[in-house]
Order: sequence, then C-alpha cells, then structure tokens
Amino acid sequence: MPTPPPRRPSTRTRPAKPPLSERAVVDAGLRVLRREGLDAVTMRKVAAELDTGPASLYVYVAQREELLRLMLDAVVATVPLPELPADPPGNWRERLAGLITDVIHALNSHPGIGRVSLGSIPAGPAWLDLFDRILGLLLAGGVDRQRAAWGCDLIALHIGAVTYEVSAAATAAGDGAGALQDALEHRHARASIEERLAGLDPVRHPHLASSTAELSSGPAASRLALGIEVLINGLAADCR
Repeated sequence: MPTPPPRRPSTRTRPAKPPLSERAVVDAGLRVLRREGLDAVTMRKVAAELDTGPASLYVYVAQREELLRLMLDAVVATVPLPELPADPPGNWRERLAGLITDVIHALNSHPGIGRVSLGSIPAGPAWLDLFDRILGLLLAGGVDRQRAAWGCDLIALHIGAVTYEVSAAATAAGDGAGALQDALEHRHARASIEERLAGLDPVRHPHLASSTAELSSGPAASRLALGIEVLINGLAADCR
C-alpha cells in the first residue's frame, strides 16, 4: 500500500474567531471606547477589534448611533437597582442618592459614553429600568407625580453633565470615582483656577475673592454628593 502524502500544515495561526452577535459587537465597542475614547468608536474600528469587516456588523447593529445607544445601555445595566422602600418610605433619599452615584461612577468608568444620553432621550431596556426605579423612589417619598416626572429629566441631565465633564477632561479610564477626581483636578490645572481666583479684585468681586479656598478645594466625591443632595431635596421640598 503506497504511503499517503504528508499533510500540509494548517495555515491557521490563531484560534477560530468567536461567533458574532449583538453582545459581541457592543463589548468590542466598549473596549475601543476605554482604550481610545468615544470618537474612536467607529464601525470600522469595532470590526477590526473583532477581526472582521465592517459589513458583517450591520447584521447586528444598523449604524454607529445605534451601537452607541446599545453601549450606553450595557453600561447602565451593570448598576444594581435598589428595592423600593416599604411604607413608611424611610431611607428613600439615601437609596436614590446611592443609585444616582452608582450610575455616574459606572458611566465614568467608560469616559465618553455618558455623552450619548445628551441631546436625545435614551430608550434602551436598562435605561428605562433605571428611570422607572428613580421615579418609583421619588413617588415613594411622596413627591408629586408631575414634579417627580420632571425630576427624572433633571436627574438625567445632571448625570449627563457630570459624565461629560469626565470625558472632556480626556483622562485615562479608571474606576468611576477615580475618573471623576481626575477630571476635577485636570479642570483646575487646565484653567489655573487658583491663580485666577487669587488675582480677583476684592472690590469688584468681594464674595468670590473671599471664598477662593472653598471654590477650589474639596474632593470630587463631596461635590458630587452635594449636587445630588440639592437635586433630591429640591424635588422633595414639601415631603417628609
């Protein structure tokens, strides 16, 4: 019996690619975001991350804007939602403040993704779950339904503004709290705010000039907590 010819070595130099899916595309987009920033998240770059061509992504994601919305929703979905308080509502303010803080930190761990929530109303499942719970907490605390509904919009705008500041600072992605502190320090360094405040005319700007230490001091976490406290207490001004 003749000896069979030797088999040619496989030309494959790497493991088989995992199958594509919507989740795989979203995860690849988040990796590009964390490595290069939001503006770098293009269909071409995400396809390269998955070792495929851009055309293959359109089976799962219609366009870049849809991909960004899916990425936003994927990040929001990582935040646990607190239970609604029993009657009497008790610590509903603390639960709401903690939830808003957790969302901001989650978004700041992916600098830039919070910008996707600005300019249009997100409607992904996780975003809707989040704001249904926020509305539920406000209502549990006795906030008027109309006031609570508008309050959801104010809270969404606050989340977007805080996370936009982190992305504008162009800091490296870290944990959410660290990203926020880095953004605060970067803003102060970039604007040389201490020098500007020190040079204020105390006659023209007496209140600013006498508050220079307070204006430029304090950790980002304390500033964030104050903003959330003012929002919640303002919405619940007539509540117990």
